[in-house]
Amino acid sequence: MIINIILVLFFLVLAFFFINRKKKNKRAKHQYSNLVDNHKTSSQKNRKRSAPVKAINESYMDENKTSVFSDLKKLAEPVVVPDGFLSFKTFTSEKLDSKQQKIISDISQSFKKPHPLLLPLTQRTFEPNELFDLIKTDTEMTAKVLNAVNSPLFGLDKPITNINHAIIFMGVGEVKNIALQCAMNQGMKFTDKNQNEAYNKLWKASYLASSFCLLFAKELGEKSSAELSTNCLLSYLGDLAILSYKPKLASFYLDDFTLFERTKIFQELLGTNAAVVGKFLAQQWELPTSIESGIEHSILPLTDTMTNSQLSDENLGQLLLCYLSCRLGDLVAFNGLSDIPEIEEVSFETLGKIEFYYTQNNIQNSGFDKINSVIRDPAFRKKLNKVISKLG
Repeated sequence: MIINIILVLFFLVLAFFFINRKKKNKRAKHQYSNLVDNHKTSSQKNRKRSAPVKAINESYMDENKTSVFSDLKKLAEPVVVPDGFLSFKTFTSEKLDSKQQKIISDISQSFKKPHPLLLPLTQRTFEPNELFDLIKTDTEMTAKVLNAVNSPLFGLDKPITNINHAIIFMGVGEVKNIALQCAMNQGMKFTDKNQNEAYNKLWKASYLASSFCLLFAKELGEKSSAELSTNCLLSYLGDLAILSYKPKLASFYLDDFTLFERTKIFQELLGTNAAVVGKFLAQQWELPTSIESGIEHSILPLTDTMTNSQLSDENLGQLLLCYLSCRLGDLVAFNGLSDIPEIEEVSFETLGKIEFYYTQNNIQNSGFDKINSVIRDPAFRKKLNKVISKLG
């Protein structure tokens, strides 16, 4: 009897052991499956960056040189503030060694000279009839502006057949900026698919930035709204030149890289950045000194050095206005933002983009607090979103 009881207890314990072990195996298998899925998801997120990085790394790095992309994986991780950002500094044109000067010279020479109308278009503001008279002096420019206006980018219901019609329908500022883009991009033809796609995104970003800046400047009572809008447009000049110089760099405009990441990589890869290249091009093309300065300092608000610059308070405010307009343009052109959301302020916390990390400090230091009240205004956001909707 006792033996039977012991045997029953033994088999019960044995059964319990196997059942419990089966549950543990099942749970372990489930956890392993989750780890694999997470790994796959992580790999998929980083895959689009790893391909262009590898290609460019192989093309531009010496065998005995440490890759500038060694910490790119770290930058791509979803952290609040990327490693190295708080200590990051942008290069300037003040101290360039011979190697940097050579690269900038090569980039500048590879970028074709602009259309002859670029200089007069940047020198002053225009009345509708004056802009019409200027553009119509060049049949090639007239055709380019009309082609741009009627392109799918704007999605017009009815075609615009002449410059005067374009000015009446779109306004002096918009037609002038389109003419500036056509003049700046003269002769730029890309056979590389990625290069052409990156160019189109830069075109869209620059157009949006100049349009946003015009609206901001008028709302804030800036007297030089047209000039600031032009500065925004031309602040992408260096990016266009770099893109033209090295087609493989197109990936950094297509694969969701931030301005910080792109600038950091370009500085380590080329020894310069888009702002410095754009400054030298503006100087080479004899554009107004105000535009040259605006381009050179265009990414200064990305870092914490804006308040330590030698610029006047007025210039700092205008610089910040252009920077904000360009970054909002980038969000639409590069990140697919379809409209400006309802936000309390333009900041890192509200938009989640590292480009805006120092924005609120810069706004306070430059006395531009009104920017926050303007961006909170539903009527003003509606104007911004109307510009976005024009481009589809």
